[in-house]
Amino acid sequence: MNLKRSIVIITISNLLNINITNIVSITTANVLITPKITLGSTESEINKIAAAITVRIDGQNSSGSGVIVEKQGDTYYVLTNWHVVNKVGDYQLRTPDGKMHPVYYTLVKQVPNVDLAIIPFSSSQNYPIAEKGDPTQLVPGTKVFVGGWPRSGSNLQQRIFLSTAGVVRDRQEPVAGYSLLYDNLVRAGMSGGPVLNEKGGLVAINGIVKLQENSDVIVSGGIEINTFWNWRQRVSLPTVQTPVSTAETTNYVPTNTSMKEDDTKTALNFTLAKAITNEISGIVNSIVALNAYIVIGSSNGMISVWDIKNAEIIAIWKAHPDSVNSVAVTPDEQFVISGSDDKTIKIWKLPKNKNITDIILVRTIPGHTDVVDGVAIAPNGKIFASGSWDGTIKIWNLGSGELLQTLEGHSEIVNAIAISPDGQFLASGSKDNMIKLWNLKTAQVVRTISTNSLSILSVVFSSNSQSLVSSSSDGIINIWNLQTGKLIHSLKEHLDGVWSIVITPNGKTLISGSWDKTIKFWELSTGKLKRSLSGHSSYISAVAISPDGQTIVSGGWDRKINIWKVP
Repeated sequence: MNLKRSIVIITISNLLNINITNIVSITTANVLITPKITLGSTESEINKIAAAITVRIDGQNSSGSGVIVEKQGDTYYVLTNWHVVNKVGDYQLRTPDGKMHPVYYTLVKQVPNVDLAIIPFSSSQNYPIAEKGDPTQLVPGTKVFVGGWPRSGSNLQQRIFLSTAGVVRDRQEPVAGYSLLYDNLVRAGMSGGPVLNEKGGLVAINGIVKLQENSDVIVSGGIEINTFWNWRQRVSLPTVQTPVSTAETTNYVPTNTSMKEDDTKTALNFTLAKAITNEISGIVNSIVALNAYIVIGSSNGMISVWDIKNAEIIAIWKAHPDSVNSVAVTPDEQFVISGSDDKTIKIWKLPKNKNITDIILVRTIPGHTDVVDGVAIAPNGKIFASGSWDGTIKIWNLGSGELLQTLEGHSEIVNAIAISPDGQFLASGSKDNMIKLWNLKTAQVVRTISTNSLSILSVVFSSNSQSLVSSSSDGIINIWNLQTGKLIHSLKEHLDGVWSIVITPNGKTLISGSWDKTIKFWELSTGKLKRSLSGHSSYISAVAISPDGQTIVSGGWDRKINIWKVP
């Protein structure tokens, strides 16, 4: 799971230079706001408006500002620069009342082809929304105001709110959306802040500074707000789901449940048995849990094998030069198959003894033209499948490495694949929001399901191969009837993308791991949430359950492996 993010880098002279600066932030005193904005004309009034609608964005990799532009229910939408949030990671929004709000990264949406992004956050507070201004009325010499959260010039380098006055200097042909030029003082940390007209209306999003050719004059640049509103009319935005508070506690055991007592013990009695710091192996992208061993694929190209009972490492090796996105183990537990950012698939002899020094590479399989994001092995152990960012699924002979079929039909990258327990079908999920069901024998599409959700991240078949569960980057889990293609249940308790889903061996409980840092248990037949586990400090990207149903293993961005067991 390597999310590649693009950013436009523009050179100085006639183009624009996007300056991205990491900023260490310290929370400053609260700024009082009023729930309703009254447009004004004095500089003092406009500065108050700017302060009331501008949020501070803090992240590990970059920081900036943003503008509250819309509200739906309890979900607010902040418009900022894409370069402020284009690196995957943890971000927080600080609203003008001093409150901090988490950013669910998979809900961040880039405006195509321009340096803009929209960020949703949830709050029951009443925050002001920016009033629309008309950028077409701006001519050279017109006064404009830019707001944002730069760092101070003191030794503490804390972030303070700043609003500066200036005038429009010129317009240019849009470059990454930037067309409006003005001479306001703009400092690092103000990227994504509002550009307001003389009445306090939002006319642009500030983003870059340009040093004019053969001149010492500094000219700032912004993306006119109509660029955003024209795009906004054509799309829908995700809302942030509010969790059921009682279901969010680790020790919650529901009442009035329809699950049988033995199922409840299996599904709800898991406790954290061991937490393993996995610094050497990087971010955990993929996990296979066997009864005696755990196999881990990580972002730094490593594969590691751990003893479940003692939580001790058996073997670790550099399997790929780039991220290992998916690992699978053959039914006889003899081989590990790995897919990587390096576009290759590799087959390894699974080491099960300590102090192994010679890791055996059985075969390297090229064939994909982009990242290999998923691998899945058929129950008979004779064939396996791979899904890639090149938009294809390939079927391979496991023994010889021969390419048997190439399945084409998705219009975007393939994030998820699974083979049914009866070995007859393959399911694929894509960024195109589609799920396709393929007949493995004929390589033909049996059914296409349009999910109307964001990118599909994971798919898993029920134990009877009659239904399919999918999860997506908007945090929604859907359960589908494969005979009809109809939606059975839609589960909406997660607050961020669900990257991994598994079904317990008895076929009755669904387990999901999410970027909202929780693991959730669901009754598969009813879709009811039964329990949540918390034990990770960052995004969860992988969960797995052992064949005997006694062990759950989870891992993610905190580089930690949690082993959960039934007492």
